[in-house]
Amino acid sequence: MRRLPAAVLCAAMLASCEDDPVPTPPPPPYTETYPDAGTPPDAGSQEPWACQRSTTVHGAPMTLLAQLQLEMSRAASPAQRTQAIDRFVAQVEEQGGLPLVSDARAGRPRVAFFVRGEAGRNTFVAGEFNGWSATATPLVQVRDTDLYVAEVEVPRTGPQPYKLVQGGDFVADPGARHVAWDNLNRYDVGQFNSLVYPDLQDATKGRLTAWYGVPSTALGDARDVFIYTPAVYDGRECPALPVMYLHDGNESLTRESFAEAADAHYAARPADAAVLVFVALPDQGVRLAQYTFPPARDPEWPTPTGDGYLAFLRDDLMPRVEAAWRVKTGPQETGIAGASLGGLISVYAGFQMPEKFGFVGTQSGTLFWPHDGVVDRDDGNAMVVRAGQEPVVPLRFYVDHGSPVAGCTRDGEEGGDDCESNLLFVQALRSRGYNVMHWNEPGAAHDWFFWKKRLPKLLCSFRNADAAVCGL
Repeated sequence: MRRLPAAVLCAAMLASCEDDPVPTPPPPPYTETYPDAGTPPDAGSQEPWACQRSTTVHGAPMTLLAQLQLEMSRAASPAQRTQAIDRFVAQVEEQGGLPLVSDARAGRPRVAFFVRGEAGRNTFVAGEFNGWSATATPLVQVRDTDLYVAEVEVPRTGPQPYKLVQGGDFVADPGARHVAWDNLNRYDVGQFNSLVYPDLQDATKGRLTAWYGVPSTALGDARDVFIYTPAVYDGRECPALPVMYLHDGNESLTRESFAEAADAHYAARPADAAVLVFVALPDQGVRLAQYTFPPARDPEWPTPTGDGYLAFLRDDLMPRVEAAWRVKTGPQETGIAGASLGGLISVYAGFQMPEKFGFVGTQSGTLFWPHDGVVDRDDGNAMVVRAGQEPVVPLRFYVDHGSPVAGCTRDGEEGGDDCESNLLFVQALRSRGYNVMHWNEPGAAHDWFFWKKRLPKLLCSFRNADAAVCGL
């Protein structure tokens, strides 16, 4: 492994900044912005640039690396070098994340990637800028530190997707917050490309921001969360938007791109635009447990932990989203939605926490889930029972599913797509006076392709109480 002496790298870094213009401090309210999100909803009238991608969507500045190298050259001990690196890493996170980029007005478009710790050893950067070569751009260890750095020129000709290469595997850069699906359907949990210049994404479409390893207090685990902001979010009006939380947050973006479907719908109906928070699972193996609920369980299935998952949403994630993004608050501006088991836990969340969620969307929801948790015992379906017997709460519902072309008879028949229990649920809701948007797609399978196809109806229903507006 090659190593660069700190003094040599310092000189190189300082030289790399010579053709950067002297930075001019932007005027307020830039210093009061949300992370990557523009200005707060209550900040009053804004300058036209305050919420635009060119201002708010970027990696940390290259000047931080030059500053680090200057501090390293002055450090008199290993402890001081470590402290300098600690400050540097914190500043990078605070000022936009990885990679570090030179000012857009600079003559040379320099970019720096780094990894700290043993994970950086034998790591490379691959992207469009080097033909996705797995070996062309190695990270080089800075001598006597645990920092591995690569500095290259990357032309500002587009967002420039990239991945890190570790042990031959291509992975997203955990220090980069701006991502896009790599367009490879792995028929399982998918992967994302990190972006060098996220501000150069198509301005007519939304963008994705990754929060990796968001911890859950109740469950003691951590999961990735992907925040989709529509194109209008980066507009001159600096709007605050409604927000909806969606389960299976990785697969819904990488099995079939829900972001793509949202882009198309919001282009056609800008007034429906909302921030979409895609909440992934920590591990696919816990899906059945985290998307179901007590009081009992089939002895062959895991203990339900859905209440812990909902506590994560309420206590850990929602406050963080509301602090970091311009989203409206209150149940009438907040929705929750999912497919299959994700639909089941969404309905349960609505009934459990109507003070948090005013809209529930379920696609092919597993609404046959029994009232007592014991599968195949005819005691009624849990959510059908709640809809029909418990006091009415202030919720609006969107329910969709497939069914056999010849018509629905029962859940378990071929092509049934849980149509029987979904129809019973819709009937129970309507009997109690709930506002319900319903769509049955004959011949549609229990599959991400069809859920993406029907997603625009769900998104429309979130923002419109009139079914006719959404073609329902």
